[in-house]
Amino acid sequence: FAQQSYASNSVKLTDANTTAFVDENSNAKTVDVTDALIVSKFSSLFPNATNLKWANSADNYWVSFLNNSRKAKASFTSKGILNYSITDCAMENLPAAFSKTITNKYASYHLFNAIEIAAHGTVAYQAILENSKDFITLKYTSEGVEEIQEVKKQ
Repeated sequence: FAQQSYASNSVKLTDANTTAFVDENSNAKTVDVTDALIVSKFSSLFPNATNLKWANSADNYWVSFLNNSRKAKASFTSKGILNYSITDCAMENLPAAFSKTITNKYASYHLFNAIEIAAHGTVAYQAILENSKDFITLKYTSEGVEEIQEVKKQ
């Protein structure tokens, strides 16, 4: 799952009927766009979203926001289809089975960073754990937990 960077001059969503976006291909000029489909789809998926910042290109729209006080990002096609969403997680936001594995198998580690990734109709989680010797990256899906990388500290 890839992350997209957002335009630095993105502007706040004003209302559901008239939305201001920054077009990445227009030298950061604000472009007024009325796209009820994208706004409606976003609002239905993230009804508690606040602090919205939108950007767009010819084919996609990106939004960064707070969702229930957690930082999140999402990407939509120009037809309003969600490409992906990425949400920051604390240990209590991770699925119970994933948290239990971390607590039991990686007791000497603490959670450095974690995200929830929703894309293509599925949800996965990634957690980076840290201890005094190294970092370990874990992936959690419906198939279970997989250790995908270990980086030794120097």
